Amino acid sequence: MSRGRLSAITLVVLVCILLAAAFVGWRSLTAPFPGDDEPAAAATCAEQLRRGDVVRSTDVTVSVYNAGNRSGLASQTQQQLTQRGFLAGEVGNAPGALSDVRGAVVLAPSADDPAARLVARQLGRKVEIRVGADDLGPGVDVVVGDAFRKLVKAPQKMKARAAGSGC
Repeated sequence: MSRGRLSAITLVVLVCILLAAAFVGWRSLTAPFPGDDEPAAAATCAEQLRRGDVVRSTDVTVSVYNAGNRSGLASQTQQQLTQRGFLAGEVGNAPGALSDVRGAVVLAPSADDPAARLVARQLGRKVEIRVGADDLGPGVDVVVGDAFRKLVKAPQKMKARAAGSGC
């Protein structure tokens, strides 16, 4: 093969590689940011659950609020919950009406709400589920105080004993 012919083939191959790289780069540059084309997972809830349905941690959004003086307690708790598969909601300070919480409290529309029960089990067997409290953020609301230490070993799914929101 002559030197000129080899140079021509090499040039054609390099141009093809350049065009392929330019195409991939252009697609990456013009692609939407992750999550821009679909609603945020934290803003959605599972469909209404019936008795006997299985609620999983991956279906439940959790918002955590700090009622104590320990800085970062709410965000630390939410991070631990998301490591167990829960969807992240909001994090912040608890409103004044909930400043009496020492350990952990789950706020729910009913005491048997399946999603609230699943979240409560992560916090401990004797965690209070307060009914009828204000809805503070997306999903199940958790309020943690200075006496709360850590999550406990708990299931990441359970059967619903009663109908509930699932969020």
